[in-house]
Parts: sequence; C-alpha cells; structure tokens
Amino acid sequence: MMKPIGQGRTADIFEYQKDKIMKLYHQGFPEDAVNQEFLISKFIYSLGIHTPHAYELTDVDSRQGIVFQRIAGSSLLNIITKKPWQIKKHARTLASLHANIHTHHAAGNLRNQKQVLSGSIQATPLLTEEEKKKTIHYLEQLSPGDMLCHGDFHPDNVMVGEEHWIIDWMTGMSGNPAGDVARTFLLLNHGTMPDGTPKLLKAIINFLRNNLKHEYMKHYLSASGLAYSEIDRWILPVAAARLVEWIPKEEKDTLIMLVKDRLRALL
Repeated sequence: MMKPIGQGRTADIFEYQKDKIMKLYHQGFPEDAVNQEFLISKFIYSLGIHTPHAYELTDVDSRQGIVFQRIAGSSLLNIITKKPWQIKKHARTLASLHANIHTHHAAGNLRNQKQVLSGSIQATPLLTEEEKKKTIHYLEQLSPGDMLCHGDFHPDNVMVGEEHWIIDWMTGMSGNPAGDVARTFLLLNHGTMPDGTPKLLKAIINFLRNNLKHEYMKHYLSASGLAYSEIDRWILPVAAARLVEWIPKEEKDTLIMLVKDRLRALL
C-alpha cells in the first residue's frame, strides 16, 4: 500500500520511495495523454528548467502512472494564501518564472499551440459551428511562435522550496508566449479553485485575485518586453478553447459571454 499525499482532477499522488512519488491517473484517463506528459516532462527537464525528473511510466491496478522525482515545498498558491501581504513579491515570482519559460525554443519537440487551440475550439459543444469557424479563422491570423509554453501556468503549478519548481507539463506546447500568458490571465481572472478547496481559502483567493493578476501582468510585461495588446489578441481563441475542459458551469457561462462579445466586436 502506498500512502496518498495529493489528489487532483485527473490523478492521485502517492509516496513511492524516499526521493520519488508516483502520479497515478484515474481509471479511463487516456493512455496517450499520460505518455505525452512523460515525454514532455523529460524534454523540459533536459532544458535545465526546474521541474521534477520523470523516471518511468508505470501501471498499477489498471491505472497508468508516472514515477517522478520527489520535491520538497509548498505550492505558490498555498504560500499566497498564508502570506497575502506579500502578494506583490509572489506575483513577481510568478511573472519571472513564466518569462523565463518563454526564453526556450521548442519547435519540433512539442505540439503546436495553434493546432492544440484549434482542436479544442472545434471540439467544444458550447459554441455554434459558425462561432467556431470565425474563432478559428481569427486564430489563424495571429502571429505563430516556436517558444516553450506551459499551457496551464498558474500559482498551483509552481512549487516553492529551496528552489522554485514548475510542475504539470501535460499541456506543454510550442507557440507564441502571448497566447500562454493569455491563458494565465484568464485563469487568474475567471479560474476556479481545485476540487476540495476549503470555502475560506476560496474566499481569500478571490479577494487576492485582482491584485495578483495586476502585479503579475505588470511584471511579466516588464520582464518580457511584450505589449499588453499582443496578449489581448489571444484572449478570444484561448477562452474558446478552454470551453472544452471540465470547468464549473459558472466559469463556462462567463467564458461563453466573453467569446460572444469578442466575436461581435470583430464585425
């Protein structure tokens, strides 16, 4: 019996060995997605980015999994809730880590950002075929890129200990950093907390969210040299692509309204 030490929407985390953990995905989770996270994680590690080393794929009781290096620390999200008076410092950390990710080239090694977004937009049942067509056409006009993008960068995917670690690279891709930042912006603006998050913690995070978003954006723009207008261009397709994910109805309704408003503004 392995001791459970964490739980998420797609997988459970167990103690495995002294310096290793096992991430076991829920039964029925696509094997291709597990293999993808394993390969992406190994590539990210090879770049010298602080991310847990992925040792091997495994199978336990018909559940696919990955054995990872065990790291010590707390999530940046947890630290923010415990030390909210240091919100500016934490936002700068988040921005600096994200800007550093975007200094690495990833063409030919990871999935293409536009293809990923286009596939997700096409798959959502929450938009009409015409809305999907217009959004994908708009996406095709945006500047492509070949830089490393996390695809789901937020405070709960940053671990802080003696070092800062960036985790959960299943969504890693090659593309335009502006699109990756647009995703983070939407998560900070409209995202929901993981299942099981205490109500008090949710209330604290929602209170801090605007300050975190503002400070993160300010420091990311300063560190990267990007203009906010470049990031804003990606909001429409990134919001539309998120509609295919498992997210609460309240967040979906907000994103649908945002997408429809943006599409009307294109006319």
